Amino acid sequence: MNSSDRLDRIEAILAATAQQQQVTAQALDRLEVRTSANTAAIDRLTERIDRLTDRVERVVTAIQSHQEALRLVSQQQNEWREQMRLMHVEIRDIWQYLNNQLRNRGNGGG
Repeated sequence: MNSSDRLDRIEAILAATAQQQQVTAQALDRLEVRTSANTAAIDRLTERIDRLTDRVERVVTAIQSHQEALRLVSQQQNEWREQMRLMHVEIRDIWQYLNNQLRNRGNGGG
């Protein structure tokens, strides 16, 4: 093997390496563009998720507020039911009293 052949092989290897470096540099450029696009998309999605999270938190707060209001309404309704029950008892007692008074009058009582 002579030095000319060796030099030709070295030049061919260097040319192939330079070509591979150029291909790699182009691939890196494309990867950088895609990475930038992905980063921008991730940022947009993050902003959207943040907005959705805020909306969900507001809905949860509203639901909790409504639950408290419903609890208070239910409590008030139970109190009214108890008052109505007591009023029915009173009305029944008054009705019985009046009936007894009428019977006593009919039996010669007072």
